[in-house]
Amino acid sequence: MRAKRFTDKQITDFLSQAKEGASNKFLCEKYNFSASTLRRWKEGHDESIRHELREMESSAAKVFGCLIVASLLLAVIYSRPAGAVCLLLMLGCCIFYIIQFRQKSSEFIIGQNVFLSRSGRGANNVFYKLSWMLVLFVCAFVVIGIYKLSVQVLLR
Repeated sequence: MRAKRFTDKQITDFLSQAKEGASNKFLCEKYNFSASTLRRWKEGHDESIRHELREMESSAAKVFGCLIVASLLLAVIYSRPAGAVCLLLMLGCCIFYIIQFRQKSSEFIIGQNVFLSRSGRGANNVFYKLSWMLVLFVCAFVVIGIYKLSVQVLLR
C-alpha cells in the first residue's frame, strides 16, 4: 500500500482554505495535487462529517432514553427528588450534545454560514431540536418557580 503524501491535518487545512474562497486551481498548483484529488477529498470529508453527526445522534438518543427510564424508575421507586437528579443529568447531556453538534456541524460548512448547518438540507436533526426544547422547557420552569417564590416572599 502506498504511503499518503498528505496528513489528515493537511487535507483538512486544504479543504478549509477552499471553503474560505481560495480557488481550486490555486490550491492544486500551490500544494501540487490534482483537481480530482481535491474533489475526492471534499466528497469524503462531507460524507465523514455526516456519518459522525448520525453516529453522535444515535448514541445521544440511547443515552437520553436510558436517562428517561432511570429518572422514571427512581421517581416511582424512591421519590421525586431522585428522579429530578436524573432530569438534571439529562439536561447536562442535552447541553453537551448541543455543543458537540454545533462544533461538528460547523466543520461542514463555510464559517459565515454556520446557521445553514443547522437549518439547511440534511440538518433535520430531531435530537438536536429535542435537546433545545428540553433546555428551554427547564429554563422556563426554573423562571416560573423563581417567580412563584418571589411572589410568596412579597406576600408575607
